[in-house]
Amino acid sequence: MPPPTPIRDGFRAIWRQPSIFLAELAWRWSWGGATILLVGLALFEYLHTLIVTPADLLLLRLKHPLAVSRALNDIFHGSGPRVIRTLIVLIPALALLWTLLGALGRFGTVRALIARATPDWVPEPGSIPALVGLHALRVALALAGLLSFLGAALVASLVSSPKTPHVGLAMLLFVPLAILVFMIWSSVNWFLSFAAVFAVRDAEDTFGSIVAALDFSRRRGGKTSAVGFWFGAMHLVAFVIGMTVVAYPLALASLIPPGITLLLMGLVVLAYFAIADYLYVARLAGYLAVVEWDRSSPVEPDAVAPAGMEPPTMLYPPDSGGSEILEDEPLFSSRRRSLADEDCDEPMMPGFSPGEPLPGR
Repeated sequence: MPPPTPIRDGFRAIWRQPSIFLAELAWRWSWGGATILLVGLALFEYLHTLIVTPADLLLLRLKHPLAVSRALNDIFHGSGPRVIRTLIVLIPALALLWTLLGALGRFGTVRALIARATPDWVPEPGSIPALVGLHALRVALALAGLLSFLGAALVASLVSSPKTPHVGLAMLLFVPLAILVFMIWSSVNWFLSFAAVFAVRDAEDTFGSIVAALDFSRRRGGKTSAVGFWFGAMHLVAFVIGMTVVAYPLALASLIPPGITLLLMGLVVLAYFAIADYLYVARLAGYLAVVEWDRSSPVEPDAVAPAGMEPPTMLYPPDSGGSEILEDEPLFSSRRRSLADEDCDEPMMPGFSPGEPLPGR
């Protein structure tokens, strides 16, 4: 089978069956909309708990930086525990929602991609629990990455203090640690996202799909790395273009109403998210093309003897009555059965018969 072209195959799969991209967009944007709604309601309820006194209003109307900061300090003083309680409820709820929606959405998109690439494929039950486990691991990985970033910032802050500030040294220590944390997080997150292909295709469990992804990356690491590199480069280009375009409404903020500015910025952000989701699904299709090519590739034949070399001959031909070669002994110590097991008509030594004493005794 000829080598695959995963980049072209990935875009071709989404172009010929756009419902796969729409399904991915549906579950991702459903979670995003629910997140915005829950965060907005939580913020609205939190603001209702704040107490604004007439003195605070007077300080805010002065519009002086010191007066405004004093008023905000008085308004938000003592509201930290409420924020923590809100986060304790909100973060697990959003994580659980993302895990369930992500497992169902990933099952639908990967199943459609596999069915398109392999028409005779028969889905097996048990994929959704494995996908739930993979997405739960990704949530735990994201929280661990966030804590690692906070730990890196804490370590970097140890070299700088209010009395002896060393901002440059702190940044010099924080940036390498942050890059290391990001590289570890992105690598592990990539394996967890790639394992979803084996969880759906081969009905592997959570850890079995991770092992399958690791084994496949070891065998076909060059092709999978190339797919990830090119799609990652395209995602980076889309991000840079999106950040550049979103700056134009900000530059026109003084000429157009604030509502229109926010609307334009929101449309640019939604367009970027749509392009990112499109590239993500195309990358999954590219990975699947490499997996299908690997499964359909012929097995390498065993090594054959060079021309002109005779096959090894048996130590004793079949018709010679020789016994089997002993496996536990070296080749040159192989022998026939013991002479004691054979009938001997002649003595082993001339002039000596069994039962007679040896000469000299």
